[in-house]
Amino acid sequence: MRVLPLKPFEWTYSCTKVHFGPSSEESLRSYVKGVRKVIIVTGRIAAKASGALDDVIAILRDNGVEYSIFDRVVANPPSSLADELAKYVKDFGAEALIAIGGGSTIDTAKVASAIVANGGTALDYLYGKRRAQTCLPVYAVNLTHGTGSEVNRYANMTDVTRGDKLGNEVCYPKAAFDDPRYTISMPMEQVLCTTFDALYHAYEAATTVGSSPLVWALAEESIRRIVENLPLAVANPKDESPRYWLMYSSMISGVAIDLSPTNIVHQIENILSGLVPSLPHGCGLAIIGPALAPIIHSASPDISTRLLRILEPSGNITAETAGNILEKFAESVGFNRRLGYYGIGRDIVREAVRRAFSNPIVAERLRTRLGRVNLDEQKLTELLTSMI
Repeated sequence: MRVLPLKPFEWTYSCTKVHFGPSSEESLRSYVKGVRKVIIVTGRIAAKASGALDDVIAILRDNGVEYSIFDRVVANPPSSLADELAKYVKDFGAEALIAIGGGSTIDTAKVASAIVANGGTALDYLYGKRRAQTCLPVYAVNLTHGTGSEVNRYANMTDVTRGDKLGNEVCYPKAAFDDPRYTISMPMEQVLCTTFDALYHAYEAATTVGSSPLVWALAEESIRRIVENLPLAVANPKDESPRYWLMYSSMISGVAIDLSPTNIVHQIENILSGLVPSLPHGCGLAIIGPALAPIIHSASPDISTRLLRILEPSGNITAETAGNILEKFAESVGFNRRLGYYGIGRDIVREAVRRAFSNPIVAERLRTRLGRVNLDEQKLTELLTSMI
């Protein structure tokens, strides 16, 4: 098969100008020209290890932009972190935020941006009590092929008062930069699990009630690229070509969930990784997704079949086989972990399900996003317990 070139390109989705492909971060220069102060938002490791932090700092210095680094972002971040960042931004007098990282970093920057521009707290935006009328510019330098947050309006954080992780619409980045070179430094677990995040973004967005043919097309293309390129990325971790296409898959899956939201797998996993922050979000999806896929397939059998057929070209696809197909794919690329690996047992599973049904935002999504499917709390607990 002829290898396609890694072609850089630009496009605009909603409020976000997306710069995609090799050296895309160089386009950041045009955005910071004339800006006096910015905050760089990162975690402790990935921005440095990928080389992205050095590249961004060089661009800022070339343009005479004063900067300060907020490097406190952690995986599955607490809502209080966005409140801290907002104060940091105000105190420094920054005119923009440059988020260098994956979903946790970009989401934290989005929420802080909304707080700075509109007031309130992180929880106001996570629960939809406030809507951002405007936002401080956020420039997202993406380091993974899973989040999709660089192109959509959503942000996920953990409510520090309840311990529940949930997402809501906050704001779009002003510009996004997707350079596959920055994903090469990811550990293999992150390579797998961020890709599973993109996979379930596609699968859930397409099967949510009210989804459209546009979302179905995006989901099919994303899953097809994942099936083709994730095994290549595992076999050749330093090869940028499969990372380009995995990043592309992640980006279009991010658009898919902006057009049609996720359903049961993401809602339940968000609660689980809120309870156990050491559970990587994408890994949690890959573990519980097969247990919940029969529910999704029952609610949307035609679209589910179309998507799962990409994973399983032959054989019968039913509600009973849907989970096996997803699990088989994960195992084919070397992922076979269970919830117990991350210290999650029956008590945590029961508590996660209880919280999902008692949190008003999550409960409403569980009730409405799969149509008339009746979700039983006890049955859901049994399904998730089987993945321990």
